[in-house]
Amino acid sequence: DRIRFLYDEFEDIVIGFSGGKDSTVVFELAMIVAKERNRLPLHVMFLDQEIEWQLAIDHIKTIMYRPDVKPLWLQIPFDMPNASSIFSPWLKCWEEGKEWMRPLEPIAKTENIYGEDKFMDMFKAIIREEYKGRKACYLGGVRTEESPGRFMGLTHTPTYKWITWGRVWDRVQGHYTFYPIYDWGYRDVWKAIHDNGWPYCKLYDYLYRYGVAVPNMRVSNLHHETSIRAM
Repeated sequence: DRIRFLYDEFEDIVIGFSGGKDSTVVFELAMIVAKERNRLPLHVMFLDQEIEWQLAIDHIKTIMYRPDVKPLWLQIPFDMPNASSIFSPWLKCWEEGKEWMRPLEPIAKTENIYGEDKFMDMFKAIIREEYKGRKACYLGGVRTEESPGRFMGLTHTPTYKWITWGRVWDRVQGHYTFYPIYDWGYRDVWKAIHDNGWPYCKLYDYLYRYGVAVPNMRVSNLHHETSIRAM
């Protein structure tokens, strides 16, 4: 119902996809609504951080190459905080002139035309450029269970009409980001996946077998500070 409301309000809905369980659920819920509203293909965006688990990339490919998806796969140069080194604070993803960890995808955009080069600034800049002049929102899988700070930020102040679970990116253009499963627990996420038979990244199965605590499981890039705890 939250996503249905957003489809009533916005011209374009963009799903932020990382290959993880939370973005998988947001994707599947949005796909249900997009089919109901005859709003296919569903726009899906993946900001590729280059050093990704192969099983995560395998799962992402199953989504991005679907005929009912409009993919925005970005393999562009930008800087990531580097939690794996005390000497180099930034890791340059897809740096020009360097050997890359993986080959480029044939459907990927490879030129950074967005005017930003830091990871956290990229998302807003990408929506600003790709959806210029259109009322658009980005849906992410952020959940407040993972952070008291997120809980405070997503439950108190309205962002758009009555919605607190989001952020304003550009009020003039009508660009926002929303987190429709912000109040779900990880048990809700896994129940939704298994009850509906939705495909998910099989790296989670390996992490479980190796005894990684469920709250520490992460399948995004390998050099993120939370990923290191799961390796």
